[in-house]
Amino acid sequence: MSSQWAFLAMGIPFFTALIMGSVGYAAPRFMRWIGATGITLAVFASIGLWSTVSTDEYVSYFFGGWLPPIGIALEVDRISALMVLMVHGVAALAYIFSLKALPNELPASKHPVYYTLYFLLISGFVALAVTGDVFNVYVLFEVCALSGYALLAMGGKKAYVPTFNYVLMGSLGACFYLIGVGYLFIKTGTLNMAHLADVLPTVFFSRSILTAFILITVGLFVKMALFPFHGWMPNVYTKAPVSTLCLMAPLGTKICVYVLLRVVGYVFSMEYMTNILAVQPIMMTLATLAIVVGTLYVVYHRHLTRIIMFIIVSEIGYMVGGIFLGQMDSVIGAVYHIAADALMTVTLVMVAGVVRHCLGGDAIADVAMMFRRLPTTAIAFVIVCLSVIGVPPMPGFFSKFLLIKGAFMSGYYGFAVALLIASLTAVFLFFRFFEGYFYMKTDNTAPSVIQEPWAYRIPLVVAAIGLVGFGLSFSYWYGFIKLALPLGLA
Repeated sequence: MSSQWAFLAMGIPFFTALIMGSVGYAAPRFMRWIGATGITLAVFASIGLWSTVSTDEYVSYFFGGWLPPIGIALEVDRISALMVLMVHGVAALAYIFSLKALPNELPASKHPVYYTLYFLLISGFVALAVTGDVFNVYVLFEVCALSGYALLAMGGKKAYVPTFNYVLMGSLGACFYLIGVGYLFIKTGTLNMAHLADVLPTVFFSRSILTAFILITVGLFVKMALFPFHGWMPNVYTKAPVSTLCLMAPLGTKICVYVLLRVVGYVFSMEYMTNILAVQPIMMTLATLAIVVGTLYVVYHRHLTRIIMFIIVSEIGYMVGGIFLGQMDSVIGAVYHIAADALMTVTLVMVAGVVRHCLGGDAIADVAMMFRRLPTTAIAFVIVCLSVIGVPPMPGFFSKFLLIKGAFMSGYYGFAVALLIASLTAVFLFFRFFEGYFYMKTDNTAPSVIQEPWAYRIPLVVAAIGLVGFGLSFSYWYGFIKLALPLGLA
């Protein structure tokens, strides 16, 4: 049964999407229960997968019984199991939130196709986390992209142009990646990640391999919206339905960062990146600039949804920098931050969605009013702010600590300074919201308290508790991740 968990974690949301598409129009009243059943079973499958790799450390599933490098394999270690758990955990919170948010954004006639695409996207994210084939990564990128394009375009006319820009940039990134994979296949004759890792050291000095590395890396940078390829992301996400944003904002870029770790750390190896190509200074410069640029835009904007998007731009710099530092602690910090940031982002997006739906907007004044009228949302917001800033024992503190430690050990002090500036800027940013609450001009009559609907309140409470729990259990996750790190780390 242990090898089946990998297939079930990917297959359950896929078959849920098929059922949604076939049953949704004929019996729409059953859609909520079908979705709830599917996401619950998927969460249990991810827990089973996590439990298995906690003891066995590695799970393989071979489609049709064909062994690699000929057959297609799902390969799951501890890091990919954490990614699967992250995807299903965030998807469960987003699904519950959508039960109330979606009827406010889309007519009921569009709900069947929406949830079909929704679960197909979840299946694609999970498959990206567990696939062991570099070409299948491209195929799954396209599955996620096509589902994502349609979900984002459901935001209405205001979303059409940003979504089209996303189509162009996403296609460009996928094109770069696919051509790079073609170079790998021409030179090595294989697409299996483990087999590539064995073969590549014999041809490290080939120009074809150098070209493949550059193309694949640039393609992934475009897909994850790393500076300076980030322009498409804030525009399209701020025009999307909140229900879509709850799923895509926390997971879309994080899965791409995970794929980058797989390609750089496991396929090409850290030795190739640091000693043979010596591209570390270039990559660290890009990561540092991403943090700085994202931080500057955060200070400039005055709407919470827009601010969240540039927080994501900055956080991508954290994770990419942690990978390319090549230190054991920095890579652990990057992996830990992928999961922590997914949880922080979904919490922030849900807060922005509740404020927008209940108070009519997400400007600073609306968020300030949240403290008076939306108590559960306000508490969740305070908790996630502490994590974004990096206050112990929140997960944001531990990941930043490891990243700064890795930066000092590698001599990249500019990256460490950028991390510290980002944390200080986050203090200033969130103080603006709190300041609006304390200094808001109001009459003597107290504003009425709004009781958030259960579909808003439950995921917010669970996400806030999850953030605290993920921080308090850091020592467990540190050891859990450490056993699956790529070779060649300092």
